[in-house]
Amino acid sequence: MIEVDPLAEPRWLDLVARAPDATVFHHPGWLALLASGFRYGMTACCVAAEDGTLAGGLPVAEVSSRLTGRRLVALPFSDLCPPLVARDAPPGSAVALGEALRELQRRRGLPLEVRGTGESLREAPPGERFHHHVLALEPDVAAVERRFAKSQVLRGVRRARREGLEAVVATDREALEAFYRLHVGTRQRLGVPTQPRRFILGFEALFGAGLGFVLLVLRDGEPVAAGVFFTFGETLLYKYGASDARFLPLRPNNLLFMEAIRWGCEHGMRRLDFGRTHWGHDSLRAFKLAWGAEERELRYRLVGAAVPGGRSARSERVLAGVIRRSPPLAGRVIGEALYRHAG
Repeated sequence: MIEVDPLAEPRWLDLVARAPDATVFHHPGWLALLASGFRYGMTACCVAAEDGTLAGGLPVAEVSSRLTGRRLVALPFSDLCPPLVARDAPPGSAVALGEALRELQRRRGLPLEVRGTGESLREAPPGERFHHHVLALEPDVAAVERRFAKSQVLRGVRRARREGLEAVVATDREALEAFYRLHVGTRQRLGVPTQPRRFILGFEALFGAGLGFVLLVLRDGEPVAAGVFFTFGETLLYKYGASDARFLPLRPNNLLFMEAIRWGCEHGMRRLDFGRTHWGHDSLRAFKLAWGAEERELRYRLVGAAVPGGRSARSERVLAGVIRRSPPLAGRVIGEALYRHAG
């Protein structure tokens, strides 16, 4: 086992480029955002080939919290971050990486949650379970449309266009500010703490590296819905969405995803990753399935002792009620206070 600094070690970025399972969440730009935005200590647990190149590895953040305890997470706020093994890795590299992860856990004396699976974690006990939806893309947008599972998807797109809604792609700070304003209102409506503003605005650096964009849906030039999308390799990944509740009857989210699909097809993407859905969240699951996405089970893995539990369902209900009844500022303050601990 060797540890490297994934923010500064060139070999880490080289491994990400050579690993077929790499996602945007393995990229040094995302790791740097987590480290600076939430003050997480960051390392990468790796195994190397004889010539010194990295054959496999996993980025790991240490979350140290008075509320949720100390633990290792790969990675906070990342839907899918499996261990990486390079396509040209020597035989046995996946097994060696699994042993290295267990050694890291023993050395640190902290539980490790891996938000993904793979050969390296074959013997690790399962953790949380999610739905994961992925839509196959191709150059012909019409061919993708024909695979939509529900006719109301396109009816909603047509409704949005009749109402004069339009979608634009942007990567600048102004677009992120527009997304954040919608994000604050959406989180209040859902009773969920708002992600820190500095974290959201930090996406500008990722966009500058060619790793994504904001898609804005406009009505008379004003944003009524928005989505943050990350790009990596041949994958377009939906990360966050927000909308103005007053305009939901106009179906802005249908237009949002239709234009994201169109963008992905036109730019050579092979898949749209809708991200994870909490088990039992049937309405969101149905929305993603309506686009013809393939549904998979996403099961996280645990190395070492059990990962400390989060808030109970009752405490989450209480918190949601407080946020919904309070001014938007309350959700922002709670988010600033809690997200670092949630990891």
